[in-house]
Amino acid sequence: MTRSFFYKAMAAGGAVALISGCAAIGLGGEPDARWADYKNWTRVNENPSTGASPGLGAVHLGPEGYRVVYVNDIGRDTILGDGPYEYPEGTVVVKEQYKNEAAYNSASGAAVTVSLKVGSGAGADTWQWADSYTSSAGESAFCSGCHSIPFAKDFVFSNVEYLAANE
Repeated sequence: MTRSFFYKAMAAGGAVALISGCAAIGLGGEPDARWADYKNWTRVNENPSTGASPGLGAVHLGPEGYRVVYVNDIGRDTILGDGPYEYPEGTVVVKEQYKNEAAYNSASGAAVTVSLKVGSGAGADTWQWADSYTSSAGESAFCSGCHSIPFAKDFVFSNVEYLAANE
């Protein structure tokens, strides 16, 4: 086995593990009623976020991706405010991710992820995640692991303060 083959195999295995981590949340058929109409919600970032940002790594289509964030009425004042970022139970944050600028401009092929606040207080156990528009929300060690980076912001990266600093 050549070194090149070994490195390619390791990269492919890592990609499968990354995808499996999010996919473990579970797939459904129809979108959950709690986020089915997210396109009618408040758009958090006027311009899509893109490029490298702290904690992003390769998730959410990485530095090349273009990301647009929406929030429901329950979490709107918190995510648009200047802190403290303590989201109320029932907050739903939806992130559309496009693979590049062309996909964003054509509004085609968006991947969708969902964060759902299911409890009061702060902690990974107060959030659930869905890895697509039609997935069911559930606990995810993979999602909560990364989302623990903005612990002081109640596990949410996409508040206006963070987005302004990383646009």
